[in-house]
Amino acid sequence: MPLIATLSQLPSGARCVRLEGRGDITKEDAGAVSKELGAGGPLSGIPILALTRDVRSVSPEARHVWVGRGDLSAPATWTAVVVTNPVIRVSTNFVMRINKAKRQRLFATEAQVVQWLEERIKEDQARAKVE
Repeated sequence: MPLIATLSQLPSGARCVRLEGRGDITKEDAGAVSKELGAGGPLSGIPILALTRDVRSVSPEARHVWVGRGDLSAPATWTAVVVTNPVIRVSTNFVMRINKAKRQRLFATEAQVVQWLEERIKEDQARAKVE
């Protein structure tokens, strides 16, 4: 399968979903991973560390699945994406703009992704203690 989602841990011990993409992403691939990560799915609400280094292409139908995904009233999940391919960067930026993704960022390295996710998780934990 071109998209593999596994439960992982950040250096701080916080849980995250490690989403690795490979090859050509199809509508079926996007739909399957959306079910796992979306509302009611087994990995719903867990911060996502996505790696696209080995993705060659994302079909227009797969992009459509991600553009139309989810319950917009549900809280967004922190999502950090490593994007090194300029074509995949354009596609990912497009989907983020359409979805008005405020909790998603693109990075060049996995180290940047880990740092950003760790900071967001700490902020959420501090905010939860105040409430």
